[in-house]
Amino acid sequence: MELRLIDEVVSAIRHGGTVTLILGAGMTMPAVPGLGELVELADRYAAGLGDDGELTQSLRQAREALDPHALPIEVYLAYRRVFTARRSPGEFDVVAQQAVLAGYRAPDLSLSPLATHGIWQRVDLRLGERVENSLDWWELPAGVRAVGRLLAGRPEDFGNSILTTNFDPLFEVAVRQTGRQAVSVPVAPDGRPDRRPEGEGAVQVFHLHGFWRPVSEEVRSPLLHDPAPDADAYEPTSRALAELITGDVVVVVGYSGWDDVVAGALRAVAVNRPVRVLWAVHDAAPIRLPDRLAGLVEFFTDIHGDDLFTGLADRLEIPTAGPRVDPRRRVRHLDWERELFSQPGNTAPEGVLPLLRQLERRYGWGVDWAGEPQRPRLLFWPVRLRARASLINAVQALTAAALSARGVRVVVCLDDFGVTDREALGAEFAADLTRWMRRVDPSAAPQVASLQDYVATASASLERPTDPWSVARIFYGERNPSLYSVLAAIKVVPHLALHDLERNAHAIVQTLLSKDANRLLTPLTTWSYLHSLLGNEPAAEVMAYAGSDERLLWEQFREHFGLGGTLLFNPYIKHLTNESRMVRWTSPEELRAYLTSTRGLPGWGSEGGYVHWLVQNAFLLPRYLTGSSFPEVGGFHLDSWSAFAAALDSGLPVLDLLAADVSAFYLGGKL
Repeated sequence: MELRLIDEVVSAIRHGGTVTLILGAGMTMPAVPGLGELVELADRYAAGLGDDGELTQSLRQAREALDPHALPIEVYLAYRRVFTARRSPGEFDVVAQQAVLAGYRAPDLSLSPLATHGIWQRVDLRLGERVENSLDWWELPAGVRAVGRLLAGRPEDFGNSILTTNFDPLFEVAVRQTGRQAVSVPVAPDGRPDRRPEGEGAVQVFHLHGFWRPVSEEVRSPLLHDPAPDADAYEPTSRALAELITGDVVVVVGYSGWDDVVAGALRAVAVNRPVRVLWAVHDAAPIRLPDRLAGLVEFFTDIHGDDLFTGLADRLEIPTAGPRVDPRRRVRHLDWERELFSQPGNTAPEGVLPLLRQLERRYGWGVDWAGEPQRPRLLFWPVRLRARASLINAVQALTAAALSARGVRVVVCLDDFGVTDREALGAEFAADLTRWMRRVDPSAAPQVASLQDYVATASASLERPTDPWSVARIFYGERNPSLYSVLAAIKVVPHLALHDLERNAHAIVQTLLSKDANRLLTPLTTWSYLHSLLGNEPAAEVMAYAGSDERLLWEQFREHFGLGGTLLFNPYIKHLTNESRMVRWTSPEELRAYLTSTRGLPGWGSEGGYVHWLVQNAFLLPRYLTGSSFPEVGGFHLDSWSAFAAALDSGLPVLDLLAADVSAFYLGGKL
């Protein structure tokens, strides 16, 4: 049946006719949840409200009042009415927004615009635009991509527009992926489109039932239309909507026809001029439409939207858009880079930027650049003061020293709030830090500052938030991130997408009960001290330094203070923290025992695992940064992880060598 419908559309276009597309939810499933899943999301939202279950009970009551075989659209409409009556007309917006975001698949949530956004927190204009413009991270069905090709390649044939009952932005994303502009035009409940000046010349996507986010600062909730308008409004609304249907042929796909307003608009068009309505149905039987459309609609059954529009675009010879290259969003294959592009030999580059590239390619370190790569002048390194520094701190010190040797100023910010005997521990940490750094840079002299001392004397500044209260006023007050994103940033709870939260509910509750509240001070105190440094240093030339599990914290700094903020981060050791004894051992024998027990576990040699991390960062990296020779054991030149693993598989005592070598580096004179 797709071929016959394609023939009809192509024939109309070739005879000089234009086509209006009216597309519904069937086109964007399963990327965006259908009505059944949307109802399930609403149930989950209601269950978490803490209203003694009243909304949940009301929703259940609404379902029970329907016919047992009620259509999903009927359940959805009933739910919308309950939300409007018991909560507010706009309360359902957050449920719809979460459904739309199911189609947004960022490979790393902490690096996406949603990094600081809560699960059920409203999406505003600014955030919504940023999410939409991350074009490569949306999951688009083949039919949606093909619609984008049609609108971009033959805009005049389709009236340079499309009508959709969906509230998601997938059609806009599909057009933008071709390089053309698209503008979202929500249609008001009275049928009037909210046209905006920036829409001139762009493909216009008219959203008949509302749009998932505001399209201007003035737009307020509700974003979606109330499904139960005044019956008297049908006629004028339909007439207003009919003005958007300009084609000689109307093609309807993925839409059940439940809305009398849309059906009335089609009838209003037919009253004034000849029009053909070609209605594609996924099932083998036509759907039931209002009696007033009798004789107007020609049905095409057993139609698949993906096949229909892909076939139509191919028939009209519209080229498939080539792969987009976006340097900010590209997926890097660091394993390949290490094999193909690493600088040969064992001499670290003299320049700061070449050195950072080699750390990425050889050892899996990372840099989140705030803009174009730029040589940093200052390395800002916040560290939580503990009873003993860990191997992770020691490894970080090596790279800090390599940057120091190349003229980068190193400032260590000790988070020592609530630490008993902090002055003595701080002095011991500074001594360890200097010892580790001087292995690479003999003249290293890092500046070590106490956060508690700084805060005790910090005062408010008119230029920057240099005291914790000023940071709190901006961060918690004006910017108002979700509480969940704040807790995730300070590593109180894991940073997970919605579909992972429930399966980790027990672990999340356990961490909430066990973690100390003083962690909430971390962004306020650390950022206030950083702001004091930025009074004398250009923000673009300051690089923060942390573990990869702290990237979300620095993404929040960039998001809420707009100061750039490049981040250098070391690789993460799976399932271990700075508190783990396995990174704070006291003798080579103890480390050897940890290595032996780890090797007995499944997947012991995986990337980021304990043994792999130690070899890469505490055995190979120090030699690379100091230009030292790599040892040879039993004919194996131990200059890479693969060589080390091969020697280990051959039965050679390289774990003994690893334990002795890394202990000598970490413990030094404490052996």
